[in-house]
Amino acid sequence: MVVGRIGETMKLKKYSLFAIILVFILSFTTYSIEKTEVFNIDNEWNISLPEDWQMEGRSPYQQYYSFYPSVPFYSTIKIYNYDIAENQNIDLLEDLKKKYPNSNIKKKKLDLNKIKIKNIKVEAYEYSFDENGTKLYAISYFIILKENLLIANFYSISEKETEKMLEYFYSIEKIN
Repeated sequence: MVVGRIGETMKLKKYSLFAIILVFILSFTTYSIEKTEVFNIDNEWNISLPEDWQMEGRSPYQQYYSFYPSVPFYSTIKIYNYDIAENQNIDLLEDLKKKYPNSNIKKKKLDLNKIKIKNIKVEAYEYSFDENGTKLYAISYFIILKENLLIANFYSISEKETEKMLEYFYSIEKIN
């Protein structure tokens, strides 16, 4: 009789342990799924960012949209949208070198399968630069699609954070 109760107790402990592990895994999965918000750029592009990010619209004085998290950590995304002549010859790397002459600019590899926009030319470069005494890490992405040039610059004081923001680049979609 005692042996039967011990066996039942062991089964109950196994099921309890299994249930606790399952609850832990499900709660972790739910917690790690980040809620996002879709931001519109000139009624032509969308980018999905975490819901705690904010957008500063383009003013007459600036040619870009700014995005930044509400958490005080220096991370910024600046997105420019230009109309260009089809097949216009643009040297994107040379333009970066002119803007950041003291930076070591390197070509960035991208996972082209993650890009949602098809039939585009994409270039990406990573570099760092000093801004007001603060070292910033940056990745600049260039998307050329027919008569559009979209430039997405990702900046952060953390190289790791800049790399993490790459997923935001992959969320960009053309809507028109």
